[in-house]
Amino acid sequence: MNANRQIFDNYFGKNIYQGTQNSTYANFIFQDKIGNPNHRYRIGLSSQTDNVSEHLFNKTHYHFHRNEWVSGAFAEYTFTYMATFTAVLGSRIDHHNLFGWQYTPRIHLRYAPWSTTVIRAAAGKGWRTANLLAENMGSLISNRTWRFTQAFSTNNAYGFGPEVAYNFGLNLNHEFKLNYRNGSIGVDYYHTYFDKQVVVDKDKSAQEISFYALDGKSYSRSLQIQLDYQPIRRFDVRFAYRWYEVITQYEQALRSVPMIAKHRWFLNLGYTTKSKWNFDVTSNWTGQKRLPITTANPIELRLNDNSTAFWLWNAQVTKSFKKYLSVYVGVENIFNFQQPNAILDGPNPFGNYFDASLIWGPIFGRMAYVGLRLKI
Repeated sequence: MNANRQIFDNYFGKNIYQGTQNSTYANFIFQDKIGNPNHRYRIGLSSQTDNVSEHLFNKTHYHFHRNEWVSGAFAEYTFTYMATFTAVLGSRIDHHNLFGWQYTPRIHLRYAPWSTTVIRAAAGKGWRTANLLAENMGSLISNRTWRFTQAFSTNNAYGFGPEVAYNFGLNLNHEFKLNYRNGSIGVDYYHTYFDKQVVVDKDKSAQEISFYALDGKSYSRSLQIQLDYQPIRRFDVRFAYRWYEVITQYEQALRSVPMIAKHRWFLNLGYTTKSKWNFDVTSNWTGQKRLPITTANPIELRLNDNSTAFWLWNAQVTKSFKKYLSVYVGVENIFNFQQPNAILDGPNPFGNYFDASLIWGPIFGRMAYVGLRLKI
């Protein structure tokens, strides 16, 4: 059981956001086996309450208040066959005081055909109440006008119902030996389909941010491949690639969600000497990101359709003394890449076109640091 209270009191120029949230959560679980440890089950009850009050001063004064109370029961069954196969089947039923009954199924499967290979699969449903103001607080560092297309009501959240999504995923992990050295490769694929969603639209107008209910498709797909290998003793290599596609139906068209890179690469090299010197180099490549549409702005205040792809390189050297002391020195953003024109119409912070929320890359340049770690 737990309870917490959060208070927000923030201002961004003329934009003011004040919010208070009081929450309680209780969860009761009973678990046991059925006959033998290969068959296990869990059953339980849970309850969550949220009292949320928010004020937004953004050219117009918005006040939102909601009391949410969701309570329900859940059950989970786990079947294990030696170390080869595991299946977890679960479901829960909840009653929400604003949205009524909600059913949530879930399944997880694990199969290890060999001791070096594991295959996992998962599928299920999820739902939630979107906290639109707190989750988009970064957009308040602009002079965009916030618009909510739904009729305000104290009976639901900002006039919207719950967001509902279905998802499934696959994971493969394989360990191998090459040249007598250990390595592993992992592949992950996940797909999420949104049945109900609140769309956050920055394309409709460069001077607005609009919130409205999804009317069409919305989904995300991601694929990640990761390779870990030690080509020589004490030299570790990690290489990864991620493809990430997020598509939503806006009022104007079916588009990718802005500020999300479709392609990313990652490389980490780490080497430790016998005398406890550690050398570490990390490289990140971030592909282009679609930027919100700004064609209605004056020509000198318009952005390109997409951001620039860029590299980030970091390095660190650490020297360990005994078991309790280590000293390190490093450099971040070695090649000093910075996003140009990070603030739109920066000289006019209270003008209609000012926008400091469209950050797609680093805004700080090269940074060197030194420090020590002391274990007591």
